[in-house]
Amino acid sequence: MNADLSSIPTPALIALGVILVLHLALALLCLALLVRTPADRLVFGRKWPWVLIVVGVNLIGSILFLALARRPAAVEEQLPDPGPAGAERVVRSLYGEDRG
Repeated sequence: MNADLSSIPTPALIALGVILVLHLALALLCLALLVRTPADRLVFGRKWPWVLIVVGVNLIGSILFLALARRPAAVEEQLPDPGPAGAERVVRSLYGEDRG
């Protein structure tokens, strides 16, 4: 089946092209995030189901991946509270000893 694109108005073709580019960019973003995310942080524990969802379900699959697939990373350690002495030290290092 050959589609005759000449009968479609130019603004509709431009809108269709923009939607296609955004869809491909979103899918590539999701696949890049999937490659970089460790498997233990994914909901199913494996990457291949998410590849099938992102590629097979198109736009909805990409949105599902961004919304549901990744668990937050565990916080390994808390930074100590610098307190007033730490803030004073930072002010001295930035502005010199004569400020206080």
